[in-house]
Amino acid sequence: MKIIHCSDLHLDADLRSRFDAESAADRRAELMNTFRRLCRQAREFHARAVLICGDLFDTDAPSPSAVRAVEDLVLTYSEILFFCLRGNHDSRSVLFRTREMPGNFRLFDDHWSVWALGSGPEEQGSAGRRKICIIGKEAGDGPFTPPPLDPANINIVMLHGQVREGISASDPESLPLGALRGVGIDYLALGHLHSFRSFPLDQRGTAVYSGCLEGRGFDECGECGFVLLDTDISSGGIRSRFIPFASRNLYRVMCDVSGCVSDAEVYERISSALSSSPAQAKDLVRLELTGDLEYLCSPDPALIRAEWEDRYHYFDFSDNTNPVVHSEDFLCDATLKGEFVRIVSAAGGLDEPERAAVLRCGLRALSGEPLFP
Repeated sequence: MKIIHCSDLHLDADLRSRFDAESAADRRAELMNTFRRLCRQAREFHARAVLICGDLFDTDAPSPSAVRAVEDLVLTYSEILFFCLRGNHDSRSVLFRTREMPGNFRLFDDHWSVWALGSGPEEQGSAGRRKICIIGKEAGDGPFTPPPLDPANINIVMLHGQVREGISASDPESLPLGALRGVGIDYLALGHLHSFRSFPLDQRGTAVYSGCLEGRGFDECGECGFVLLDTDISSGGIRSRFIPFASRNLYRVMCDVSGCVSDAEVYERISSALSSSPAQAKDLVRLELTGDLEYLCSPDPALIRAEWEDRYHYFDFSDNTNPVVHSEDFLCDATLKGEFVRIVSAAGGLDEPERAAVLRCGLRALSGEPLFP
């Protein structure tokens, strides 16, 4: 039996703090479309269930159109069971408030719930038969209790939060690994972290963060996707593999321009850094210049954008370089530049970054260059 494990879809996210209004709207539509593609993929895999381990929506009050779009998908793919767990962003109560709850949709609350999967009598929990069980609960304010499991079954536990060592947790978003080990878990399906991570839980089970389906900003870079589980009820085994699935990946491309003495050298470094990155034309890219840059080097942001923004679906640029002025080169300089450097170097009330910025602006002005390139 095949099962899909996903989490942190953050549908209907605003995104305007990360992109311009048009790009944010496009990206928001892509997030919803990826969930549509996931449902189609589940059907193609003949998956029995889709496990959504929290943060289906980005807020607890998503737009009515987003809620209805998700409800329509659940109703359309009626042969698939959707197990939905509330995360720290969304609310389980927004779905099917105004429509009849379909039989293929399961919501968890703050108490452990167990559902048996199978075909025919297994789904009803026939005695004496090994079952594939989906177990889960939402984060609560009380002490964390281990799930009630029958070790004779294949047990898949769904939770949302940050795993910690120990047997107790100080906050509801922490999941104590000590309380989850040795209780009969075969697969711990986790949500909350936005990148894929898999690690042994104990001698029997594996814990897996599926990561988000699509990156929403440049703190969620690299491949995103879901985990496909293949369970064997006869042997009691579970095989799992991560499947990259995002329509677009996000990449932060760091470019150290230390040592460059001309704009031409800076542009060569940029070209090399972008060419070396795995980013493709469909992806979203943020270029970040770093390092120490001589004050007379002034890479033009407009030129950088004009040169590279058409190569990617979205391109952003930030200059995080440190302006470098070698004060000792001006100490004996009998020019206005030398006098300016000596005065600023001796001035009090400035920390070193502020002094460097003042020196850079002043020297650029005295050289006839714009103050802020």
